[in-house]
Amino acid sequence: MNYCQVYAVIVAGGKGLRMSSEGMPSEIRKQYIKLSGIPVLVHTLKVFNSFKKVQHIALVVPEDDMDYCAGDIVLKYGFEDKVSVVSGGKERQDSVMKGLVKLSDMFDCSYRERQGLVLIHDAVRPFVDHDIISKVLSGAAEHGASVPVIPVVDTLKRGDGYGFTSLSNGTVDREELYQVQTPQAFDMDLILKAHEYALANAFSGTDDASLVEKVGNKVFMTPGTKKNIKITTIEDLQFAEYLMAACSL
Repeated sequence: MNYCQVYAVIVAGGKGLRMSSEGMPSEIRKQYIKLSGIPVLVHTLKVFNSFKKVQHIALVVPEDDMDYCAGDIVLKYGFEDKVSVVSGGKERQDSVMKGLVKLSDMFDCSYRERQGLVLIHDAVRPFVDHDIISKVLSGAAEHGASVPVIPVVDTLKRGDGYGFTSLSNGTVDREELYQVQTPQAFDMDLILKAHEYALANAFSGTDDASLVEKVGNKVFMTPGTKKNIKITTIEDLQFAEYLMAACSL
């Protein structure tokens, strides 16, 4: 891999609204809900903290949660040497930008031809593993941007706006369609440029890769895994408990 430093932005700015709407206490954000007795966020941080090539992590959280995360997450679980808590923004895109700005000054590559890379990951994907991280880093080192994907297997339908499938193009060809996961990996200069362009042009992307595509850079796809789920609903949490139990067997 032709890079000199690796950093990570873990985005934990979710308000847990989908959880609270399905019976979870509204004061508990989804990233702090216990999974096998430990907050979901802690499971995620453990993976990145133990990946030796990651030199520092910007943990981006809601401003009201900064003290809690600094004490009950970072200090309590021994992440203080590698993790900085950063106040998030109004939207996820704003939060990622704040994390990138925090990390950008830390890059100090010894050779101009080598890159500094950054991983951007959703805090509520606790089943990410070192293999996925390694693959997206390799892709980003070669192509500037890389994301993990899994092929779409379900039949997809396009609606007509009136509750029916469209007669002209109702069934969508899924042969070239993929579900995108995180972590997404980027050359630091490239992703900063993409975020700055999006901010200047009031562009809101569905993920960080879409911002990179907007400035004309292709994004390389690497294999993700089905277990790399994003926990956003009660059903997701129940499945996560099942996965956790299966992993411990």
